[in-house]
Amino acid sequence: MALVAALTGCGSDGDAADSPVGVVGIGSGDGKGKKSGTLSVDQVRAALPTNEALGSVFVGDDLAAIEGDPARKQCESDTGTPCTGVVAAGHKEAAARGNADDDEVEFTLFSFDSKEAASAAVKGLAAKIASRDPAPQPTKLTTGADETQAFTNGRSSTRTVMRVGNVVAYVQASIYDTEHRNHMSTLQVELIKKAG
Repeated sequence: MALVAALTGCGSDGDAADSPVGVVGIGSGDGKGKKSGTLSVDQVRAALPTNEALGSVFVGDDLAAIEGDPARKQCESDTGTPCTGVVAAGHKEAAARGNADDDEVEFTLFSFDSKEAASAAVKGLAAKIASRDPAPQPTKLTTGADETQAFTNGRSSTRTVMRVGNVVAYVQASIYDTEHRNHMSTLQVELIKKAG
């Protein structure tokens, strides 16, 4: 239950609507490199960034990974979709060390048993983000994922939804430095490919 509590709250910060709206793919990744199939709960845990992977600037709490029905329920809550075929979910939060600007980032992963199921969750999650009030702005971001939809809300906040094979990644980055902010999404894609 502690792991479920650790995952609770991802994407729950004021979702304006539960029903998806039409969203087109923004900035699709090049999809190069190793593909990721279905990740087990242990592989999801391995795919989340460790403090070492985040580098010297960011540090975060322990990784959380769950599977089975708790993973499906968390996925349904975050994406607004049935999440049929979800196998495992994971979450990690991190913040800049001693940063007065409160730079922070959250990583959420959902592993599915098929590419089609993962793609449906990407579309649902992106639609939920796009339907918030005030509406975020779609933005192009190259991540190396098979599908990428990114949104900005203000000069320091980016929400990026990606699919790497059968894995959905959601990176919420509130970081003033654009390079650091965008790096978080590409880092997550690299780690998923390594774990798969």
